Amino acid sequence: MKKGIIVFILLFIIGIPIYIIYDFIEVELDELPKGELLSEHSSPNHDYIAKAYLIDEGGATVRAAIRVEIDFGNDLKTIYWNYDESTVNIKWLDHETIEINNHKLNIFNDNYHWKKDPDWEENRGKH
Repeated sequence: MKKGIIVFILLFIIGIPIYIIYDFIEVELDELPKGELLSEHSSPNHDYIAKAYLIDEGGATVRAAIRVEIDFGNDLKTIYWNYDESTVNIKWLDHETIEINNHKLNIFNDNYHWKKDPDWEENRGKH
């Protein structure tokens, strides 16, 4: 009985820090801070608005990031997050395709998440 309790306590003590580190590393787009509004860009048919935000929480070790969300009128969806960016270039290609800092995205199906881009380090700063 005591061995079971000791094993449970050890798993708990080890498991909590691992979960906290994993949760910090695996940030989902809907968990991002809002940021400071940089610009708004209406779609060609004016049905949707792309809103670009600068996330800059300061500090010597944290760089700025860009977050772009699409305002569907009754719903908001973050479709773009890139670290180590402080400017944004947005161009609507049609009523459902947008280009954000050289990343083409379908606003209904795609998103860009820098942590999930295997080429991020190589393409960093090329926009």
